Amino acid sequence: MIDKLYNELFSRNMGVFSESEQEKLREATIAIAGVGGVGGLLAERLIRLGVGRLKINDPGNFEKSNFNRQFGSSMLSLNDNKAESVFSQIKDINPNAQIEYITTGIRTVDDAINFVRDCDLIIDEMDFGLFKQSISLQRAARKQGIHYFFTSAIGFGALVVIFSPQGLTLEEYDNLPPNVDLNNVGMIKVPLERIIPVAPSYAPVIKQDVLEEIYTGKISVPTVSIGVGLASILAANEAVNIILRRREIAVAPSYTYIDLLDRKFIVGKIS
Repeated sequence: MIDKLYNELFSRNMGVFSESEQEKLREATIAIAGVGGVGGLLAERLIRLGVGRLKINDPGNFEKSNFNRQFGSSMLSLNDNKAESVFSQIKDINPNAQIEYITTGIRTVDDAINFVRDCDLIIDEMDFGLFKQSISLQRAARKQGIHYFFTSAIGFGALVVIFSPQGLTLEEYDNLPPNVDLNNVGMIKVPLERIIPVAPSYAPVIKQDVLEEIYTGKISVPTVSIGVGLASILAANEAVNIILRRREIAVAPSYTYIDLLDRKFIVGKIS
């Protein structure tokens, strides 16, 4: 009965995916840390693709400033936890999917290890500036032998960087000291060229002092629904490729950047 329902729900995927590929998606377990802008839309895309098990985690609650881009945010969900709200929006798309939601975030190394456990892939969509938490997640993914990646929405564009469990570490990519002790380090600051390797033509020049204000929370990162939506689609696409291995995975120091307004598609490399 379960197989029959699954086949009915995802019958229109056939022809794009083979039966064996769809079965691999059904058997996959994917974890998403952060389901605000990109992460919430990504969770919905993955469930509609037929991913059989999803773990989502976010400690934040919806605010009015989220309404311009975040899946599940509205006056009906104002002040509700994001992970729980996203779960309530997607749980009935595929009733047989196993969706676990966590509302505590990634606070410790143990949180990261527990979140990554038994997963095939970890996708980092946490808020900008949570670099310690991201390093913890990527370290946990490496130990488990799975890929980790993050996407960023940049104006009308999106960036994705994928980390192989045998390849470059997130610390190396961010130009940080290797094996940094996360318990004994202050605020981590990542060089601008690692955050935005390709600057959109339509955006004002972002200077270091502006980045400092973003780091300290004085100002928020500007973002719109177009870039957020594109980043979620880019993330879903890369997740499918990692699970199905339809083409070579472009791993760090390579990155993929797409901008719809500038009409750019770039597979570049951080030097």
